[in-house]
Amino acid sequence: MLEVPPDLLDNNCMMNNEVESTNNAIDFVTSVSEMIAAYNERGISYDMDELLDKQYADEYCDMKKEDLPYALDIFNETFDDPDAGWLNWECKSIRKWIGNKYYA
Repeated sequence: MLEVPPDLLDNNCMMNNEVESTNNAIDFVTSVSEMIAAYNERGISYDMDELLDKQYADEYCDMKKEDLPYALDIFNETFDDPDAGWLNWECKSIRKWIGNKYYA
């Protein structure tokens, strides 16, 4: 459970950090999803771990370890959408990569 800070300024700082983490996660999920869709559309094989590592290190996503749970939540929402076209192995690979990266 999140503890409410006694100072309102501390509360605003915590909220800003959460918004920043969410935005980083959105950027990461969007870039990964677009890359995977492009590869699948063109029939190009790819290494999922390499793709995720590259996007994680991308300076424009600005991902940090604490942003990974937010990214997992967003990915899980898109995995449930049958129109998104995720393959089973892709879902498993992404979940495994996030778990390994977060608990490393």
